[in-house]
Amino acid sequence: MYSTSWCGYCKKARAHFKHNNIPFQEHDIEKSEKAARAYKKLNGRGVPVILIGNQRMNGFRAETFDSIYYDRS
Repeated sequence: MYSTSWCGYCKKARAHFKHNNIPFQEHDIEKSEKAARAYKKLNGRGVPVILIGNQRMNGFRAETFDSIYYDRS
């Protein structure tokens, strides 16, 4: 997940992942130059950008995330 510390949707995503024991890696685009470069390569426009396998989710809604996460093969 590409995120920032102040983003409300990022906080919701973090809480959802932790509550459901979903492993994740977080890359803060304001604190890490490497993360900022990777985010830019993804043409990121807003946070969070969540990569689930080979799928991408912009923003966060638990229902949408769960449908992608649990339905992937």
